[in-house]
Amino acid sequence: MSSLGDLIAETNSPRARARFINREMKKKTKEFLLKRRAYKRPDFNRMILDLGNLGWTHETIAHVLPISGASTVSEWSRGGIPNYDNGDAFIELWRTETGLQRYPREGEWQTYKYKIGQQDFLDELDGVIDQLDEEIKK
Repeated sequence: MSSLGDLIAETNSPRARARFINREMKKKTKEFLLKRRAYKRPDFNRMILDLGNLGWTHETIAHVLPISGASTVSEWSRGGIPNYDNGDAFIELWRTETGLQRYPREGEWQTYKYKIGQQDFLDELDGVIDQLDEEIKK
């Protein structure tokens, strides 16, 4: 038993074939547009701030990446959009330095929270200090 698409494709009518192809194309286009609507671009400003908290300056970021200078990184932090190669290289640098795989996207600053660098170490110190305070009180 063949599918409806096979039956339509096997007909001799070019109009029937064209209608079926157009319907399939419209379906694929609609799926693409729905996915694109939900897409959020990477939050480069937040990633630059994260690297800044880890001791990276705009100059050091520009030196490591294949870009012209620190002004390019400053432009990204103000909302500029890097080209694909530079953006991909920057995301890889951010992933390497922070140890996180999922990068932040625009509009997620309240919902996607993470800790980087020395912040984990300071939280552990707070726990140790609390334990010492309890032992001193005994």
